[in-house]
Order: sequence, then C-alpha cells, then structure tokens
Amino acid sequence: MVDKPVPFGIASKWNNVSVFCESYESLMLRGSVTQENADYSPLLLVMFPVTIVTSLIAIFNFILKPFGQVTFVSQMLAGIVLGPAFLGKNKEFRQRLYSPQSVMVLNVFETIGLIFSIFLISVRVDMSVIKKSGKLSVIIGLGTFIFPFVITIAVARVIRDNMKLDSNFYIALPIIASIESSTSFHSILALLTDLKLLNSELGRLALSSSLISCLSSWSILSIGAVLKDAAEAGVKSAWLYMHLSLVVTVIIIVFVFRPAMFWMIRQTPEGKPLKESYVLAINIMVLGIALFGEVTGHHSFLGPVILGMVTPLTPPLGPHLAAKIEFFVWALFMPCYIANVGRLVNLYSTEYNSFLAVECIILLSSMIKSMAIMIPSLYYKMPFTDALSLSLLLNCRGIFDVQFYTRGYRLKVVNDQSFGIMVVHATLASAVITPLVSAIYDSSRRYVAYRRRTIQHSGRLTELRLLTCILEPEDVTTIINLLEASNSLRSPLAVYAMNLEDLAKHTVPLVQTHRLDRQTSSKSTKADQMVNAFRTYQQKGRGHVLVQCFTAIAPYNTMHDEICLMAFEKSTSLVIVPFQSTNSPFTKITIKNVLKMAPCSVGVLFDRGQFMDSRSIVTCRLMINVCLIFVGGPDDREALAYAARMAENNNIMLTILRLVAMSDTSTDMVEEANDFNMLNAFKTSAIQSTNVAFIEKTVTEGSETATLLNFMGTDFDLTLVGRRHEPDSPVLIGLSEWSEIEELGVIGDLLVSPDYKGTTSVLVIQQQASVVEEMIGSPKYLSKNNDMKNNSLV
Repeated sequence: MVDKPVPFGIASKWNNVSVFCESYESLMLRGSVTQENADYSPLLLVMFPVTIVTSLIAIFNFILKPFGQVTFVSQMLAGIVLGPAFLGKNKEFRQRLYSPQSVMVLNVFETIGLIFSIFLISVRVDMSVIKKSGKLSVIIGLGTFIFPFVITIAVARVIRDNMKLDSNFYIALPIIASIESSTSFHSILALLTDLKLLNSELGRLALSSSLISCLSSWSILSIGAVLKDAAEAGVKSAWLYMHLSLVVTVIIIVFVFRPAMFWMIRQTPEGKPLKESYVLAINIMVLGIALFGEVTGHHSFLGPVILGMVTPLTPPLGPHLAAKIEFFVWALFMPCYIANVGRLVNLYSTEYNSFLAVECIILLSSMIKSMAIMIPSLYYKMPFTDALSLSLLLNCRGIFDVQFYTRGYRLKVVNDQSFGIMVVHATLASAVITPLVSAIYDSSRRYVAYRRRTIQHSGRLTELRLLTCILEPEDVTTIINLLEASNSLRSPLAVYAMNLEDLAKHTVPLVQTHRLDRQTSSKSTKADQMVNAFRTYQQKGRGHVLVQCFTAIAPYNTMHDEICLMAFEKSTSLVIVPFQSTNSPFTKITIKNVLKMAPCSVGVLFDRGQFMDSRSIVTCRLMINVCLIFVGGPDDREALAYAARMAENNNIMLTILRLVAMSDTSTDMVEEANDFNMLNAFKTSAIQSTNVAFIEKTVTEGSETATLLNFMGTDFDLTLVGRRHEPDSPVLIGLSEWSEIEELGVIGDLLVSPDYKGTTSVLVIQQQASVVEEMIGSPKYLSKNNDMKNNSLV
C-alpha cells in the first residue's frame, strides 16, 4: 500500500510478480504536463510509441507499396526498427519508449487490441466454408499440419540432442516445431485481402484449407496445453474443471449472446446502422467472455473467437459491426502490440548455432508443408503455377502468427533468440513470397474463354443466358422489364439474377443461393424483394423462362470476381450491370473490372426511370420504343444482335439509326464488310416486320451527331449503343475530347450527360473482350474471322 502519491510509481516484488503503484494524478494529462517530470506521464509514454509506430508503418507502406508488399511486412519492420537492434540501441530513447510504466500500459492495450482483432477477424469467418470444402481442401488442410508437425518435432529432438545449444533450447525446439507446423486462418485471410485474391479460385482454396488446418492445429495444441497445465498444477480435477468452464463458455455464447444479437438485428430497420447502445453491448460481451476465459484457466482469445464465429453475418451485424470498431482497434491498440513485439527482437543476441537450429526447423516445416500442398494439388490436375502459388500462400505468416510466437515467449517456452529468429524469418518470408505470388498467379486468367460467348455468335433458336446484377432495390423492376423486352418466343431465356452486397475490407466472400420455391422471410430485405419479383416473372413465363437467384457478398474491389465467375460457370452470353453515379465505388471499381475481365459480352444499364413508369410492359404490355445507334464495329454488331432478339417481341418498336460519315476515311475493309453483311442480313429477316424501322443519317463531324441525338432523345424509352468505336471516326470527331466516363464509351457518355435533353434509358454493350489469344491469335483477328462466319442473323 502506498501512503503518498508518487508521480513515477514504485515497484515491489511479491511472488515473482512486479506490482507498479501509480498515483491517480500522474495519469491525468493536464496535471502531468505542468509537473517537472511530465515526461514520465504514463499516458504520454503510451502515446509516444503509438505515434512512432504508426508513423513508421506509414513510411514503410509508402516505400514498399510499389514492390507489392503487404501491410504485415511494414508493421514488423516498424517494430524491429524500434527494437534493441536499431533505435532501441540508444539508451535514452529506450528508456523513454520502454519504461516499466509504459510497458505495463502497452501490455494492457496490446491484450485488448488482440482480443478485439481476433474477434473482428472471426466475425468474418463463414463456417459454411468447411461444408463447401472439397476433398482437395480437406487433404491439404490436414496434410499441412499433420506431416510438418510429426516430422519437424522428430527432427527438433534430434537437433536438440546432437547440437551444442543453450539449455533453454531443450524445451524451445519442439515448441517451435509445433508452432511452425500450424497455419493461421486469420493471417491467410488478411494476406489474401491485401493481395486482392479473396474471390479468386486460389483464394477460396487457400481459405478453406487454412481454416481446416487451423482448426486441427488448435485442437491438438489446445489439448496438449491443457494436459500440460493440469499436470503442472498437480490437481487431478483441473482438467475436468477447465473443460466444464469451456462448456459453460459455449453455452453462454450460443444460448445468450447469439439470441441477443438476433434481437438487435430485428430491432434495427433495414439499411440503418446498429445503435450505439447495441455496439457497446457487443463490446461488453467480447470483453466479458475474454475475462471469463482468463479467470477459468483458458486463453482470453478463446471466447472472442467462438463469439465471432457465431455472430450472424446478416447486416447490420457481421462486417458492418466490424467496420464500426475496426479502425480504432488498428489505429490505437495494435500499434502497442507491434511496439511490444519490436522490443523483444534483439538480433545481436543471436548465436550461430541457435540460428542454424531454429532456421533448419522453420525451413524443414515450410518444405514439408509445400510438398503436402503441391502433391495432392497436382494429383487433382491443378496447374503447376496455381499449385506453387497455393504452397507459397500457405507458407506466409502474419501478425496473428507472431502473436503465437509472443505467447510462447511470455510462457517461457520460447527463448529470446528463437523469438527474434522466428519474427525476422516471418517478415522476410512474407516480403519475398507476396511479390512472387502476384507475379506468377493471374486471377483473371480463369475467366478467359476458349470460344465466343456473345449474343451475335449464339444460335437464334438456342437458349439465351443472361446474368443480371442487382445493386439497388429499384434495379429489380428495371431489369425485369428489360428481360421482358428481350424475351423472344422463338428461343428460351435463362436468367441468373445476382444481388450484390458490399462489405468492408478483410471480408470473406460469400455467394448464397436462393430457392424460388421457398417463401422468403417476413422481414423484406433487398434479396427477398428480388426473389419475390423473379419468382413472379418466372411463373408468368410459363416454362419459357428459367430463373436462378443468388446473393454475392464481397468488397467492391473484388466484386467483379464473383460476377465473372458466375458468368463463366453459367456460360452466359451477356452480363447486365447497373450504372451508378460516377463517384460510386461500384462504377469506379466493379464495372471497370467486369468490362476488362468478363468471359462474355457486357451491358452497362443507365436507367432514367423509363422502365419503371406506368407504361411498364410487365404491367400494361404497351408498346416500348427502342432505338439502336449503329456506327460500326464489333460492339455495335453485338448491340444489333440483341436488338434483333428484341424485335421478335411484338410489344417492341425498334428503330435502327445508322450514322454514316460523309467522308469515310476508314481503311479497315473487313470491319466495314462485317457491318454491311450483318445489317443486310437483319434487313432481310425483318423485311415483313411492322415493328422495325431503319433510319440512315449522314454526318460530317461529332457536333452534328450530338445535335441529332439530342433532337431524337425524347422519342425512345431505351437506347442501345456499342461501347467501343474507332477513335478517328468522323462521326465521333470532337466528342471524345468531352467524354468523361470511359466505361460508357463516347456515345454512351453523351447520352447520360446532364447536358443531354433526352429522357431515354441507355444500355451500353461491349462484345466479349476476353478470349485466349495464344490459341487463335489476336482478338482482332478472332473477331474478324468469327464475324465472317457468323455475319447472318437469320
């Protein structure tokens, strides 16, 4: 007990535990800075390392980002620089940064930060990943732990018995072998997010494999730790009591906390964030269950991990909850952890024999793990580069792996030399591996089609497959009316409707399948509205229309992977995506990537509400006026092929507006021949149609084109236009200089600009851009040859 307040604090020894007593006044910032010893304010001593660490991370991120490095490398470098190997060599700097009071508070902040970071990552874990895992994921997941675990522990014992090592290594080497054999799912998730591979096929396999490996390693290592603690405690019933407390923990989480979260969801209106009181209640749950685990003999992380895994993914919980507290955790608490890790890394204390022994175990574990990945991957016919990339990814380490190192160090089963070697190796391995994976693995390669998937090159009587994307609730009616306008009685229509849900970064991607034969929940969400609307649409189709509904949950920066993968798997001919405002992240990121990587043609729909008014063909089936602006080129021919299918619907009045340059300077005679042949074929097939009209206008420059389109803007409900044209075409001269939205092309940008006087909705079409060039030459060559073979629409 301290009778008199002391500003710096005193330390006393009791049962080998240092107890620091700090006066309340010394914790107050205002009171401390007015004192002579203001430098010793614990609050200032915590803010100092946090500021230094955050600044160093930002500097390293800036330097290493051009080299494709992930955040983990910058974090560890910042910690190591602060350690005794670099800045920490200066005694005065070390005393200011790592005083006993500062370390004490840093430890508290570090623990809280790790508890919340583990919880946040676990919230994003979808346990259905295990259910969906194939044989390969299970084989890799189990093999990457069992084989390294058995072999490296045996080798560690041999090294320990035959090398002249410090006595501390007698226990450390087998522990190092067991830690290096494990794979952290949380670290792999963070790594894949930084590399933008979450939605890729390789990313999915890495996630499922690492989750299985992580669960198996946790199970075995936890049982071993419990048995060791029970044996050391000398209490026979300790093992039983610890497991009973674990059962109580699970019961509290599943039957108390989880129902409370569902109640919070029901009390929160759709589209609204969680109340602050709910967020506070969940934070109390996390800290309370962590404290309960620590008191009952379990690790404080166990409860938050289980709580995070059972937290509902339904908005506004799941990643939406994580977004509320994530920034504060990574901005304040985690820098304390990084500073503490750096304090323990002393490269100058490492002996040669110690380095050789530890590095041998780490490299052996990595080698065996790579073999356990590549052998089954190649057996299941995975390409060699993909198998190599997967083995590299699963050998990467992250900040959560370092936490295991730190835990071992503080339990005194890993000595300081081993700890420093493991941290430095993890940092260097990630620094080398991540650029290699980025170089050898191309996530877009799996979308490349080996044949044409376009409307133009599909048979007129074959099934037309369309993938439609729903971003906002009002998109549902617009898309259905567009589909109804595209419905030809001569060929069936297959529609794959995908509801797109954006989630924060570090999110596990998820695709949910909706069954149309099941009634949706009473709470009307955007997905429920989509399912109900498309169920009605399919019923009205009377067997002529087939609909499947999905929900894709992913960040915008990887949303295109879900769209392209679905289009590839369903062999669609056209993907229709809604156009948002130019400042929308969906427009900037997703649409641009879809246009670049889609395995089929793409239609970007800008809706001005013409399909949602009282003239909707779904409700009244009145005549809809559609215009096709034809300048020439593959994209315009694709738009013409789509318009030709629309023309078979008697409720569509189609007008073909062909713009012809007065002085045509084009030298591509093949393209001109393709345009001419396709237009003539369509005119011949529609010669007796009463709902098709042809208009040909001659223009001299782009200004005349703009004037003509403005004059006709109010005559049509929907306008179809190709996205790409020859940049030097006289029809477009001058317009490209004013074009702002690249995703819509020159004419599309003109039709959606605020200066355009028309009220028409716009569908900008791009013909399939991704084709395997190695097999059949350049895309231009392929386009020309296919067009010569398929220039007839009849």
